[in-house]
Amino acid sequence: MIYIYNDFGGTHTTALAAAYHLKKLDGSHEPTKNEILNTHNFNKLVYKDRGKLYFHGKDEDDNKVYTMGRGRSKILVPGVFNLIDMLIEEAVLNEKIILSNTSPTVPFAMTCGGMLSRWLKIDFIGVPLLVTGAKQAYQDIINLVQHTKQTAKSSTSQLIMLDNKEFK
Repeated sequence: MIYIYNDFGGTHTTALAAAYHLKKLDGSHEPTKNEILNTHNFNKLVYKDRGKLYFHGKDEDDNKVYTMGRGRSKILVPGVFNLIDMLIEEAVLNEKIILSNTSPTVPFAMTCGGMLSRWLKIDFIGVPLLVTGAKQAYQDIINLVQHTKQTAKSSTSQLIMLDNKEFK
């Protein structure tokens, strides 16, 4: 099985979701600043990285976990979905794939922090806002990851796209 967490930049909630999914972050407590900032790809990706899949590791069930930023595109994720669907229909791909949108977990502080840090390069203001946002969102991200894993395990579909709007 392959999990692909996606959002606007692919560098904040997706990175945290992958870390919680892989148990690289402990979900039993709010993450520390250090834990957040040391999460793989957290606040590291830039505009040119959008649309790329980033491998984060394999979970306890040997499933692969990836992240992807989609930018403003409304067609990237549906396009990826359609490509995967075609590969499944052509019997080129036989793995179950779950695309899970982490955007609904993004709090206002993280939106502002991402804009300041990634777009305007004002890290001394942006990074503290990102850390605050990550702390505010951690339980929602954990719940989203649990929902994603549960849906993947209980669904008979080989390809699943979760918009996760219930996490707003």
